[in-house]
Amino acid sequence: MQTYITGMATSDYLSGALGTLCRQHRLMQPDEDNIMRLPFLIKGELRVPVPVEPEVIFLAFVDAEREALPGVVPTHVNLGRAQVLREPVIDRETMRNTGEFLYTVMPVFTPEEVIETDIPALCKDLYNMPFSRVTELLGDLSQTFSQNRLLLDYVRDVTVQTAMLPDLWHDMGFEALAMMLDPESAQQMVDRDLCAWGVDGSRLLDDWVELEQAKVLPAPVHVIAAQALGGKAPPWETRTPALRAMPTRQLHITAGNAPQIPFISALRAILTKSAAVVKSPYGATLPGALLALALVATAPDHPITRHLSIVYWPGGDGSVEDAFFMPGSFDRIVVWGAPGAVESVKKRALFTKVLTFNPRYGVSLIARESLEGDMDSLASRAVTDSLVANQKACIASQIHYVEGDRDRVKAYALALQKALAAFDRIAPNYVEPHFVGELKRVMRGVLIDGEWFVNQKNGFWRSGVVVMDREVPLSAVTMQRMIIVRRVDDISRALAHLHPGVSTVSVSTPSLKNKIRDIAAASGVSNVVDLGHSGTMFPGMSHDGMMVLSELVDWKNG
Repeated sequence: MQTYITGMATSDYLSGALGTLCRQHRLMQPDEDNIMRLPFLIKGELRVPVPVEPEVIFLAFVDAEREALPGVVPTHVNLGRAQVLREPVIDRETMRNTGEFLYTVMPVFTPEEVIETDIPALCKDLYNMPFSRVTELLGDLSQTFSQNRLLLDYVRDVTVQTAMLPDLWHDMGFEALAMMLDPESAQQMVDRDLCAWGVDGSRLLDDWVELEQAKVLPAPVHVIAAQALGGKAPPWETRTPALRAMPTRQLHITAGNAPQIPFISALRAILTKSAAVVKSPYGATLPGALLALALVATAPDHPITRHLSIVYWPGGDGSVEDAFFMPGSFDRIVVWGAPGAVESVKKRALFTKVLTFNPRYGVSLIARESLEGDMDSLASRAVTDSLVANQKACIASQIHYVEGDRDRVKAYALALQKALAAFDRIAPNYVEPHFVGELKRVMRGVLIDGEWFVNQKNGFWRSGVVVMDREVPLSAVTMQRMIIVRRVDDISRALAHLHPGVSTVSVSTPSLKNKIRDIAAASGVSNVVDLGHSGTMFPGMSHDGMMVLSELVDWKNG
């Protein structure tokens, strides 16, 4: 079975530097059994999977299904010298599972191969490398991707068959690669995020910077020493202190709700000149593989390449994670993902600083006066906030608090339904089989008393709006293009429902935003923006209340 694109000659998309590596190692080319091979990066060395016969893969999944718990569909098997992921193929017309699969064969690795232990070598080779070499590398990587555009297009079209995001979202992920590698944005991000004492972050990342304006104060022991030692006491002398943002050894465990996340996480390690291991997530192994190929093709001897590993292991695998979470293996662990995964890592990595990007959600506040204007324009801006990453992003608005009477709020809901239907036409929504039942559960359960406005195709859910006159539990949020409209008589009542689990609040009027943003921020909300801007970003912005690059380095005093 071949469900990927046809009509493009192999010589076309395998002609550049990346294509040459793919051709040499038979990478990223699904065969007639829809089996594709992906590489790892192991401290700068490209590792490709050993050959595996299709029958071995199919029988391994038959065995895994036989041993699985009821209702659990196996997605991973370990074959000893190789491992295989299995992802369902989705009919892009109906956005339903076809019953067929794409199999991704990957190599294996051991924790000892990727954990950095030679600190003096790290300092000499990577930590003391000028930051200018980072921006040069990013520029070269961007050029490599541009020169291999046909291969990127091919990989994009190969992997769309399993993409849970609609085609347009999937395609935009590939378009964003060059944007994320922009050297100017990278320089600005580092200089602003790591800025201290008026010194640009790239200077602090490169070397110890003397702080001429710092006033060093004596400790009580200096006064006591004068009394205890008399004339033998050392005289108190001030000094000029120094500060440095020291790179670290980082482990990034990424999530697959947006395909850019693995790329973003790896980029943060690169920007801090840090040695890193990046775990590609199920459902988004391609971004890491592309970055691995690009680094080997572009700069195989670069210190960044030599101290970066991009790998995969099934979450919870003790043979990998026990070693990774041992004290001293890494200086930083970054975790994206579900509450269970985040909590598991925090409990097992007690002596390592762990940065967590927990599941959060966004809300929108719609002022009464906004309902008096162009309702379609208002709904268009509001839907844009709800469909960030097709509503899978932690900043996507799930609940709209709307101030007004029932008739005006119903008109708003109808306008939302209309705007959602427009998205459904150009970017059909995929609802995972699990969530088909989940949607029915909330419609017949916690949201049974709501007024529903649903878009369907062939009897299947595509998107919808529900209007509620009471507060609803978070369990009602499905992230399946379902917007909960919570009608309120006074918009200030919505402020009681803001807490650290709310990442983003988008607000329909500037006056309301100015009125509530301090309260929202003090309640734990990270972003307070104008309606329609939940998905916007800028270099050097904070993330989940952190200046992330500042958290990834170790601040040292000298």
